[in-house]
Amino acid sequence: MTFPPVRLPMILLIAGVLAACGRSEPVPPVAATEPVVAEVAPQETEAHDDHADGEHHHEDEESTAGGTAHVHGLADLAITREGNKILGELISPMANFGLAETDGAFTDVVTAQLSGLLEVEGGDCAAAVPHPMTDNSGDHTDGIVHFVWTCAKPDDVRLVRFAGFTAFPSFEMVSTVYITETAQKAGELTPSAPELSLK
Repeated sequence: MTFPPVRLPMILLIAGVLAACGRSEPVPPVAATEPVVAEVAPQETEAHDDHADGEHHHEDEESTAGGTAHVHGLADLAITREGNKILGELISPMANFGLAETDGAFTDVVTAQLSGLLEVEGGDCAAAVPHPMTDNSGDHTDGIVHFVWTCAKPDDVRLVRFAGFTAFPSFEMVSTVYITETAQKAGELTPSAPELSLK
């Protein structure tokens, strides 16, 4: 059988097309996708577990704000001496003053009671009006109260007394530290032991 010269190029073209269509190129592998796992934040898990057990998280329990512990009932007090002045700084949850943390402010009634909150004994000292402020930089609002006493005989100051346990019964313990260039003392003040000796 003979093919006319015109048909041969056509047959070769068709054969080439068929050969090209029949050849399979390797397909690049499809990247396997990793399963998507929903992550639950630890706080959500703990809250769920607490409610499942019938327990509830209380604001009074320890939590952190700005890296420091915030526990209702507890407070920190630092006392220092600069020349003839005794300086004090009290840091406490607002709840210890009977105030709501959501308000983030001292009321006039509480501010009026701050003058008798902290006392020094000895040294013939005169107290300035305490200066209250708030810190709401963390999850909870803390009250910060600054105290200043000017003393005629600062070397004779014998002790510091936290007198606020009666006016503010939510205070349970005040961790206190007294620091000067030559001395350092620390103690935990409670309603039954409200004084720290500085001598």
